[in-house]
Amino acid sequence: MGKKKSVALIVIMVIVLAGLAFISVASFALPSPNYFTPLLSHIQLSTDLGGGYYTVYYPEGVISQEEYDLLVNSETDSDAAETYTKHKGVYYSDEIAGDDGSVSESFLEEFDIAFRALQERFESKNYPGYSVKLQDDYTIRVEVPYTDESASTLFDTLGSDGGAYFADESGNELMRLDSDYVRGTSVGIGTDGSYGVIFDFTSEGQDAFADVTTELMSSSSSSSSSTTTSATLALYVGDTALLQTSISSVLNQASVFVGGGFDTPQAVETITSLVNSVLDEEMVFDLQLEAPQYYEFGPTMGANAGLIVAIVFGVLTLVMAVYSIIRYRGMGLAHVFGFITFALLMILCLSLIETVVLNMAGVLAILATATLLCGFDWYAFKNIADEFATGKTLTASIKAGYKKSLALTIDVHVVLFLAALILYFAATGAVFYMATILLFGTALSAACSLGVTRFFFYVFLAQPKNKIAFCNFKREETEDA
Repeated sequence: MGKKKSVALIVIMVIVLAGLAFISVASFALPSPNYFTPLLSHIQLSTDLGGGYYTVYYPEGVISQEEYDLLVNSETDSDAAETYTKHKGVYYSDEIAGDDGSVSESFLEEFDIAFRALQERFESKNYPGYSVKLQDDYTIRVEVPYTDESASTLFDTLGSDGGAYFADESGNELMRLDSDYVRGTSVGIGTDGSYGVIFDFTSEGQDAFADVTTELMSSSSSSSSSTTTSATLALYVGDTALLQTSISSVLNQASVFVGGGFDTPQAVETITSLVNSVLDEEMVFDLQLEAPQYYEFGPTMGANAGLIVAIVFGVLTLVMAVYSIIRYRGMGLAHVFGFITFALLMILCLSLIETVVLNMAGVLAILATATLLCGFDWYAFKNIADEFATGKTLTASIKAGYKKSLALTIDVHVVLFLAALILYFAATGAVFYMATILLFGTALSAACSLGVTRFFFYVFLAQPKNKIAFCNFKREETEDA
C-alpha cells in the first residue's frame, strides 16, 4: 500500500470514528423544532442500572394504611374502619375473613392464582430486572424498568381479572376465548402500519370465530341502509376493553389479525401477554386487583451505578490502550483503533436496537466480548513476534502469525456465539437481554479481531521507514519489509 493512499485512509477512518464518537455523546439543534440527542441517551437501562416504576396491587377487601386512616377520620364512614383488621402494613375486611377472624382459605386460594398469573404476565413481557413479589402477605408489589409504554396502562391492563372474550360494540359477549379455541396470540402489523393482535385459532375456534363474524355482519347489514357494511368487534378481559376494530366481511381463517390502531408494538405486547395468560383457565381469577398509584424508583444497585460502570470501563480502556502501545507499539496502535471501532459499534447496537435493554449481566457480556477482542489481538501479535524471531521477513511473519491465530480465534468466537444463541431462545428477562448483547458483542469482537484491527495494522504499516522498530521488533541487520 502506498503512503498517499495510507494517509487518505487514515484521515477518512479518523473522521468516521470521530463522527461516531461525537453523535454518541453530543446533543445539538437540528432544523426547528427537531433536536438531536446522543446515542448513549437512547440506551434502555434495566432496573439495576436505571431504576423504573413500581406499584402495589391491593385485592378487593384489603386496603392500605393511608386508606384506613381516611376511613378513621371520615365523618360519614368512620364506623367502617371497625370492620377491618390490621395485618402488618395493611388492613383486611371482615368480608374476606373466616370464622376465626383470619383471612379465609377461599380468599387465599384466589389470591394465589392472581399472584401466579401476574408473575406469568410480567415474565412474558421480558423485562430485565422486573420483580413480582408478595408484600405484607396480601398485596403484590411489581417493579419494572422505565418504558415508553404508559406505566398506568401497563399496570392496569396486566392486573385485569376475568377471562377473555370477543364482544360487540355494546360489550355483549359473543365468543369466550380459551385454549380450546385459541392456541395463542402474538403481535402483528396491519397494511396501514398500525399494530394489532394475531389470533392463532384451533379448528374449533376458527369455526366459532367465523360464526361470530357472520352474526356481526348479518346484524350490521340488517340495520344499515348503506351498500357497504361494517361491524365493530371488541376484545375484552373481564370488564376491561382491550381493543376495538372494524370488520367488513366474514373471517374464516386459522390465523386472524385483529387491528387495534396502535402506533407501537409495546401496548399490543401487553395485551397478548394478558390474553395468553387467561387462555389457561387455571390462570383466570375473579379477584379484583387495584393498583391505585404507581411510583418511580432509582437504580437498585445505587443512584450512581451507571456512572460507576462508565468510569470503570473508561479506566480499563485507558489501561488497555497504554499497555498495548507500550508493549506492541504500531501493532498496539492498530489494536486501539480496532477496539474504539468495537466500542462505537457496540454503542450503536445498544442504542438503535429497540429490543435491547442494558442490565448488569449485559455489562458483564460487554466486558467479556471486549476482553475476547483484546486477548485475540494480542495473541495474533505474539504469534507474529514468534514468527519474526525465527528469521522470517516482517511481511512473512505478519501473514504467518495471523494464519496461526486464525483457527483458535474462529473456534472460540463460534462456540461463544452458539452458547449465546441457545440462551437467546431459551431464556427470558435479564438472561435474555444478556444473551442478546453477547450475540452481537461476539460478532463484533470476531469482525474487529479478524478484520478491522488487521486492516488498521496494514494501513499504519505503510507509513514508517523502519517498520521493524514500528512493530517493536529487533534484529541486528536492517530489513525493509
